[in-house]
Amino acid sequence: MENPMVKCSIANCEYWEQGNNCNAEVIMIEVNAHANKPEPQAEHGQSYDTRHRDSASNVTDTCCHTFSERAH
Repeated sequence: MENPMVKCSIANCEYWEQGNNCNAEVIMIEVNAHANKPEPQAEHGQSYDTRHRDSASNVTDTCCHTFSERAH
């Protein structure tokens, strides 16, 4: 399967590209309840977690752990 197109409007993220595209190799999306939880695994310098599963009620219950502030 090809990687899906991932859109992102966070222009100060290291992985943001023109057209609101995300160019990260790995994308970790988590529920807000785990927003400050450290991630134990990494690939290409990006963290992810495969140890648990969660459920979200709606989009506002989620956050992107892939965000990394762009160096100026």
